[in-house]
Amino acid sequence: MILLDNKFMSALRSYRMKSFQHKYWKSILKIMERQNGEFYDNTIEPMLPFINKPGIALSFDDSFRVNHWYTYGKDIFGYYDVKVTFNINTFHHFENQREHSQKEIDMLLELQSNGHEIAHHGFKHTRAANYSNEFGISRWVEEDILPLINWMEEQSHSRTNEKFKKPVTYAFPFFNYNNDNIKELVPKYFKIIRGHLYGDNLTAFNYTGFAPSICIDNNKLSDVKYIIKMLKVAKQTGRNIILTCHSILPEEAVWEDSGWGWEKAGEWRISPKTLQTFINEAKKNDMEFYTTSEIAGVATFIDRNLEKCIREHISNPIEPWVKISDLSSIKELDLSNKNISNLDGLQYLVNLEKINLSNNNIADLRLLKKLPKLKDINL
Repeated sequence: MILLDNKFMSALRSYRMKSFQHKYWKSILKIMERQNGEFYDNTIEPMLPFINKPGIALSFDDSFRVNHWYTYGKDIFGYYDVKVTFNINTFHHFENQREHSQKEIDMLLELQSNGHEIAHHGFKHTRAANYSNEFGISRWVEEDILPLINWMEEQSHSRTNEKFKKPVTYAFPFFNYNNDNIKELVPKYFKIIRGHLYGDNLTAFNYTGFAPSICIDNNKLSDVKYIIKMLKVAKQTGRNIILTCHSILPEEAVWEDSGWGWEKAGEWRISPKTLQTFINEAKKNDMEFYTTSEIAGVATFIDRNLEKCIREHISNPIEPWVKISDLSSIKELDLSNKNISNLDGLQYLVNLEKINLSNNNIADLRLLKKLPKLKDINL
């Protein structure tokens, strides 16, 4: 009798949870639809990436999960195809809070070399609002913001010597923040800071400030149909949607096998199958895949010699962020004898017709294929 009662109560709790989740997702979708009654007419002008072509930004938090990202996400995302943002810390949440190993740093840098953004998620993964309320904004910045920026600058890949780009965007740990945190970080340290639900949950191009996101982990998402409908709303409005998750793990993967404990951490995950569903749907809707920094309108570069050359072609070479919009006017580029080894960043020169890359040390030329108007190449 007791066993039957336990099963009944468990089934009742499951039913209540599913009912709550459906109401939760319906309310988010209704807000998006209600606040976007007049849709953008995308037939008036051509849809151009980074300019006005709506897209999806996938955002993954907590870099102790880097092996999950690398193992199950790298092939799904491809090379400068489905670009995503990985928000990192400097330590492993479990395993005695150790600093990231060189192997983990190499994985992060290899993900960056495939077109992905490595963004800031707090040196200590601190709850921003709680910590700054207790100890002050300045101490929070000194202990959780600046140390990670400095740590990223100090790291390099063990084989290629490539380094992290300076972070452009920041994601609040635990979605914990207040207006003072936002004002302190933007635009002094970051162009976009990402939180959770806000407004209609869509973000415009060239955006500066707080950007909302929608969490799609298994423990939050009750039915993929809600995200599919939200993608359509984003497409119709001509804006972008940011979707947040944590680990990428197959449905059959057992969290306890990691040996890390704290089962709740294992609930923050999405399966490759579900992720592929959203990717396929976005492609079906002819949506672009952006990093969060691209939604901010910022062009970034792995090779600092290349960035220096590109800055010589913009109106204000010393401004903190290179604007993607400033690069569309460049049609010819002479990069000969500039000691360049990586072409990351060239993908933003969408109108480039002619380039000279002679006498450099470039092993990978695949990005040149991403330039639709490039016809004259000197290697």
